[in-house]
Amino acid sequence: MPIKDFWTRLTGAPAQNKTQEDELRQYLEAGDEARRNHRPDEAMRHYAEGLEQARQSGATHAQEIFLGLIGALHADQNRFEQAEEAFNEALRLADASGEVFRRARALLNLGAYNVRRGDLAKAQNLSEQALDLARKANDSATVALALGNLADVFLKQHNPSYALRLLKEAAPQALGHAQQAAYLLGRIGQAHLALNDPDQGRKYLMQAVRLAEQNNQPTQELLWSVMLADQLFREGTMEEALRSYRRAENLAEQVAILPPEYDATRVRANEAAALTQLGRSAEALDLATRVLEQARAAGDATTEGKMLTVLGSVHQALGNSDDAIAALEAALDIYTNKIKDDAERTRAMIVLGGLYQDAGQAEKALALFEEALNQAGEEDFAGRAHTLRRIGAALHKRGDWPGALEKWQQALALFDKAGEHTQMARLLCDMGMTRRMLSGLNAAMPDFERATVLLSQVRDAATRGLVLSNVANLYTDLGEVETAKSFYEEALNLARQNGQRRVESLRLGNYAWYHIMVGQPREAIRLLEQALPISRDLKDPIMIGVQTNNLAQAYHELGDYTKAEILYRQALQEIENQPDPKWAAMFRSNLGRTLVAQNRLDEAVSVLDEALKVARAVRDQEIVARTLSRLGEAYFRLGRLNEAETAAAESEGLARKWGYRKGQADALMVRASIAEVRNDQDGRIRYLREARRLYNIVHDPLADQIDEILAQVQGS
Repeated sequence: MPIKDFWTRLTGAPAQNKTQEDELRQYLEAGDEARRNHRPDEAMRHYAEGLEQARQSGATHAQEIFLGLIGALHADQNRFEQAEEAFNEALRLADASGEVFRRARALLNLGAYNVRRGDLAKAQNLSEQALDLARKANDSATVALALGNLADVFLKQHNPSYALRLLKEAAPQALGHAQQAAYLLGRIGQAHLALNDPDQGRKYLMQAVRLAEQNNQPTQELLWSVMLADQLFREGTMEEALRSYRRAENLAEQVAILPPEYDATRVRANEAAALTQLGRSAEALDLATRVLEQARAAGDATTEGKMLTVLGSVHQALGNSDDAIAALEAALDIYTNKIKDDAERTRAMIVLGGLYQDAGQAEKALALFEEALNQAGEEDFAGRAHTLRRIGAALHKRGDWPGALEKWQQALALFDKAGEHTQMARLLCDMGMTRRMLSGLNAAMPDFERATVLLSQVRDAATRGLVLSNVANLYTDLGEVETAKSFYEEALNLARQNGQRRVESLRLGNYAWYHIMVGQPREAIRLLEQALPISRDLKDPIMIGVQTNNLAQAYHELGDYTKAEILYRQALQEIENQPDPKWAAMFRSNLGRTLVAQNRLDEAVSVLDEALKVARAVRDQEIVARTLSRLGEAYFRLGRLNEAETAAAESEGLARKWGYRKGQADALMVRASIAEVRNDQDGRIRYLREARRLYNIVHDPLADQIDEILAQVQGS
């Protein structure tokens, strides 16, 4: 708390005559006005004149005030030697006065200065001395100030629990003083965040912002607005984070001295990232470009490097891969040749490696990831984890799934050490999906369940939605439909609440697929008709293709095979230029099913054979099992029973091993049809009963149709 706020208390002596006090106050107010308008030289002149006037009049208490302000101004300009000289002179005057509370205040100013310099041990010692003196003087206001300053030291020493204890001790006095209340509440909020209690942290920070605004404390309002914005950004509450960042930017133009927690470059970078995640990439591009131009004009290489990194991500979101790579290469050049910032250089290498990977330059990507891993220090758990995660992704894209899992397991342990629960939850989803592809649904369950448990420590809305949606997909396949339904709905609500249009479209598509699986195609159509316009606005060919494919599935379930076929062919056109062939295999397999339903069997076999070839090449066992079952049905209708039996048996075996119950049941239905033609009534009944059991588990309405068939068979 600035000493000037306690002018009356600091006199501690008979009042000066009114004229003299007015003159000194004019110097003080003129200096403060100059600081607010970012004119430090003018402010220094006014404070120096006020100090000289106080010396001439012998007003030692006023000298201490001006010396404290002069020291703070020197510290703001990184003139630490002059700052320390001013603070020490104020301390000598306080010592000479013999007044305990004045010495306590001078020690507090010197302690706060050492916090700014980073000498936390000295700051702690000075603040503890001040606290002892304030208690001896029974000066409750100074006790509260000293406790607050000590708490600040302990927060910076990564001891938030003790800091919170000190802040609670200060609360009774500080909360009754308008000038101290916002500071105390803000620090309490900061301590709760450091203790991984985001709900309490946000609550206190919001109160601090509100109180600072009410009491016209723009510096305090700025400080806590930035801290609140950073927390909201971490949680993925992008709309609120953006509002808070913009509030902070407006406040930054009003305050005399920006608090160290306010980093204009980081604020603008996070604004651009928030805009990108909200689907407002054009605004993000404009903001990042303007800040980059300003940085280049000012010769500010640090800001230039950071904004180039941001621009890379923005261009990536816009689909401008060449521009994204160019921006990241320029950023990397800055961190290599102009400024030394290992953390930012590592980050640039990781993002650039990801861009190379997306562009099909796998070896170049891996080389960058390996370099980033070597650069990250052994104690940089998060940096190493992010790099290992990217290396795993590169290996996964190359088809080395076991290698990817090995790297991801290492990354997971490091994220755990770093306390990065959000990243752990996201990585566990990647691992679960990969284990599902390698070994089946049940193998994926432990990873997804662990990710779900971690959500109790994750506030990030995007991550919560990602985990819930992934787990819902798995639960749908396993037949846990009620849990899946609630997870889909929560994931969709999170996307809508945070204005994430792309994610909203993705979640709508996933939820529609769920309704197709449980026999509610009309509801699926309703959801997909909401999703597709968003995907078209975003010009996302994969999402348009997948959602058009799902729409075709819904119409197939309604028996409108002509419309389903048209939609499947549209879906294939959407993704024909996409590098991942899995989608084409999936859509062709579904189209083949519709052709079988239309009894266009030779055409169906041709389409399904092509789908099967690609599915085997990309090792997607689910598509392989599904396609083999459909081939079996086509062969059966063509009277090619041996080929039908071979395809259906392989499909059943793969689906059983993989834990894909619906696929296994579909294959069993083909085998039951073959058994009927071969007059194997016992085999037919056995296959039908097992298919009914599996369909019941996954809540597929085909189970009811099998009951009718079995009743007829057993009745005859």
